Amino acid sequence: MVVRRIPPDPRAVQHWPDVPMRTRTRRRIAIAVPLILALAAAGYTARWVYTDREANEPVETVRAFLEAARSGEIEAALALTTHEPSTAKDLLVHEATSTDWEILDLDLRSWSPVAEYADVWATIKGPNDTELTHPLSVELLDGDWKVADPFATLTVEELPVPYLEVNGITLPIETASETDFALLPGVYQLYEHPPALFEYEAAPLLALGDRLVHADGAEAPYLVEAAFEGFTVIEDDEATLNERLTAYLDECLAGPDGPESFGCPFGLQEYGIDDPDSTLGDGNRWEIIEYPHAAAASVAWDTIYRPTDIGLLTRHEGRARVTAVEASTNEEVVLECPITTIGLYLVFDDTGDYRIGPNQDPNASTDPDRTAWDDGYRSRCEPA
Repeated sequence: MVVRRIPPDPRAVQHWPDVPMRTRTRRRIAIAVPLILALAAAGYTARWVYTDREANEPVETVRAFLEAARSGEIEAALALTTHEPSTAKDLLVHEATSTDWEILDLDLRSWSPVAEYADVWATIKGPNDTELTHPLSVELLDGDWKVADPFATLTVEELPVPYLEVNGITLPIETASETDFALLPGVYQLYEHPPALFEYEAAPLLALGDRLVHADGAEAPYLVEAAFEGFTVIEDDEATLNERLTAYLDECLAGPDGPESFGCPFGLQEYGIDDPDSTLGDGNRWEIIEYPHAAAASVAWDTIYRPTDIGLLTRHEGRARVTAVEASTNEEVVLECPITTIGLYLVFDDTGDYRIGPNQDPNASTDPDRTAWDDGYRSRCEPA
């Protein structure tokens, strides 16, 4: 039997390596394959670099915002926010900033290439090694990343003095009013220079985002409920106080109405003298023979929170003398009356200095509380 080889159909599909490859074709493939792989790798790398750069932009925005707040570049910091705060902006000034804190860490927690927002967790450290971590939201607006509402709120309710001091700057404020102040991230010390007679011992405040905590070194710092924590009295400052008390009493007796002037030594008025058989002559003048000794004190608590908490505590009574006329014999009699500081208060101004006066107002000749203030103070005068 004869076997004959059938030649291949020229129209049939031929597969490599069944078909011999030309040398030129082999050379082209050897060049093209590595080039294609290199281009693919370059494209992937470029995409990865671009995506990484996009992801880093929210973090760098937060970093720039915090650095501007720390250096006191207020306009630059506000330009990196979505909008300005609705609360009082009196403390958004260079003078109210402090560099007593640092940025410890910034961590991107949520972001995607198609999203227009991100969350960056920031950690800062303030006085007493107090650390505070809080997320800051970042939004993409018109192609630029902005930090969304990164302001804390310092709420001031009632104060014992008519001003607020923060980081050395002074803001006049109504003592009985409530005001909310916006704060950028940073450290804020209240009353670093407290009013005369007082000291302020509270720790500084540390702000980040909408959180405001006590920078007292606690591992989990407490949120601030009441920013102002009250003054305490400096007991060593009584000499100046009593010098002013002496001058105040001298001024009272030197006036045309003498002790009957509103706010002058209580119980020295003629209607208050205990001896019903004696009257004061028209030309009789009072004389203070011993001045009272007083100290500033809180009338309710150890700490002073409001103006009505500040009073004068009488340590030693003084004595005043006046010559009266006995009604039955028309003879003169010398009366001596104790002087206390009951009803006198310290009246502070917006510089931290004070005056002595009644009812927190030394000029209150028409004060509606005057009658109540006069009632109940008896002189306890008696013949010398």
